[in-house]
Amino acid sequence: MAEAETDFDAELGQLIREARQRLESLGRAGVTSLPRAAEIAPVARRARPEPSTATATVIEEPAPEAPSPAPVVPVAEPARPAASAPRPRPAAAAPAATLFGNSGFDSPPVPPEQRAELLRELAEEVAGCLKCPILASSRTQTVFADGSPTARLMFIGEAPGADEDRTGVPFVGAAGQLLTDMITKGMGLKREEVYIANVLKCRPPNNRNPLPEETLNCLPYLERQIEVVRPEFICLLGAVAAKALLNTALGVGRLRGKWHRVRGIPTVVTYHPSYLLRQPAGKKEAWEDLQMLMRAMGIPIPKRKG
Repeated sequence: MAEAETDFDAELGQLIREARQRLESLGRAGVTSLPRAAEIAPVARRARPEPSTATATVIEEPAPEAPSPAPVVPVAEPARPAASAPRPRPAAAAPAATLFGNSGFDSPPVPPEQRAELLRELAEEVAGCLKCPILASSRTQTVFADGSPTARLMFIGEAPGADEDRTGVPFVGAAGQLLTDMITKGMGLKREEVYIANVLKCRPPNNRNPLPEETLNCLPYLERQIEVVRPEFICLLGAVAAKALLNTALGVGRLRGKWHRVRGIPTVVTYHPSYLLRQPAGKKEAWEDLQMLMRAMGIPIPKRKG
């Protein structure tokens, strides 16, 4: 009796978590209402399982790659009929924040149709920023962002380089081409479907790492971008972005392969494309990180050739 109730409660808990995750996703997309119950076709009620005296073995899956509880495998009993085939498991997803808890933001989601204008206004504010005198005097122009204001996925890098300082667009040099390939050839998305930004909006002299005070000055702009776009997932590229947004001193090697949260948003960390250009061996691990994202987003992972 206790084992049957435990199995039933686990399935019920999973259904509740999936419903909460779906409602959060709709809320981030700007949906404010749902159809009434009368407009939805009735669904047959699921009968509560009968008590069973059979013993069972629970197979545990690693989190967060598999959000649903693993099926219970009963010990074979000759007198009992064969169990029905298990229902398909939903695509792996990042852990969902509680529907009734703190989403990580103090304001409600910005309606999708208003996001582009708010980001344009913020970009103008960034263009006039003089908080970092050295950066302001040496830059050609600020580099705000690229991509969709309603993107499900947001990539965040370190700072602009020479090509970005010249064009005003993030990730357009050699590292940018590799990131574009990761998005288009690896994930099967279009670059304009995601949102790409950096921790700093100005190029540091000689492409040096951002100073702590520069990061502190620029971080509020990035946090506002995240708040307006409200992506479902974030991918942090490199140690600088991870340190700034996760408040950690751990390196990418210790942070990758796991789920983190930025303002309540499921987040992964992977190597910066410029690092991958210097260390091509890291591309295998970066591809594993992208696959983790793809599973959570419900994006099919292409089969390996050969």
